[in-house]
Amino acid sequence: MNAPINYSTVLKRLPKLAGTDTQLFWAAIPFITLLLNISLFGLHFFSDFTVFFVSGILGFIVSTLLWYLLNNISALTKTHFASDRYPYKRIFTTICLYVIVTTLFLTVIHWVYDSTSLLGYEFDEKRYRWSLFSGIILNVFVTLLLEGAAGFRNWKATMIETEQLKKEYMQSQLLGLKSQVNPHFLFNSLNSLSSLISEDQEKAEKFLDEMSKVYRYLLRNTDDQLVTLETELQFVKSYFFLLKSRYSDGIAMCFDVNESDLNLSLPPLTLQMLVEAAYNQNTVNKDRPLCIEIKSLNNGWLSVKNNIEKKVVDDLADQSGLENVANKFRLLCQQNIVITKTKDCNIIELPLIRQSEKSLV
Repeated sequence: MNAPINYSTVLKRLPKLAGTDTQLFWAAIPFITLLLNISLFGLHFFSDFTVFFVSGILGFIVSTLLWYLLNNISALTKTHFASDRYPYKRIFTTICLYVIVTTLFLTVIHWVYDSTSLLGYEFDEKRYRWSLFSGIILNVFVTLLLEGAAGFRNWKATMIETEQLKKEYMQSQLLGLKSQVNPHFLFNSLNSLSSLISEDQEKAEKFLDEMSKVYRYLLRNTDDQLVTLETELQFVKSYFFLLKSRYSDGIAMCFDVNESDLNLSLPPLTLQMLVEAAYNQNTVNKDRPLCIEIKSLNNGWLSVKNNIEKKVVDDLADQSGLENVANKFRLLCQQNIVITKTKDCNIIELPLIRQSEKSLV
């Protein structure tokens, strides 16, 4: 359920105009002032200097107040309909409110001028109706103009965000490539394979099979922006088998993943980066083994948890890998990963991406 809207907070922030809206204000106010005074005095507004000067100033003040009021209405409707995917309901509501407020505003102005005979004003029903008609047409025009300007700004922001997403994935592919050709990982894997061949041929065959799965995944899936959790878990299990063969009882991994989450998605290599960061940043020994837990949370989130046996080394590559993961989730589903660190453990929570959230992919 959406949180209730705090309208008092919204009102405190008003008015806030974007650059385009400010330019439109200074372009429109003189025009609105002119229309208002013509509706009040007709051509007499131009022939009498006193009327022109005094009513011009009053008209400018009244027009500014009306603009301020309509701007508040626009901000409130944008806040109220912020969750709507399509703007038609918001635009229709805004125009209706504009028309009602403008009609009341113009009616009050004509009534005040008439009841006080200000500057010799005499009520003219024809000019009054013309002012209402002009106000309605102007409201519709300004609303559509502002919506068009806002739509253009949103389109431009989306294009910038899309380019940023492409840049993030180029960085991700570079980071993934570094992981693929990491000479230490490849050397250690081959070393382990060499030892197993002489000690246990059956285990060596299993090791070679899992190693081929790891590199097959790296070659096939790193170009994809998303993979299913099931696919990523299969890869991580193969990747962990290689680590387990090397570290034996010094490292352990357990899984508690809901079956309903397996079809949800996440960027490829996400779990591998987090597992790699865990064993790179911590000591691995049999006395105090490194334990990594991958677990489903509520509402389609996933956590990766490990105990802390901190190395006295600052691994910048791991930090950049975690930042890369965070940026990809922020861009793909507009959500942030949650990082919780205590003296005993490190927990990273990831939002799994549903089919309906793949709008930017």
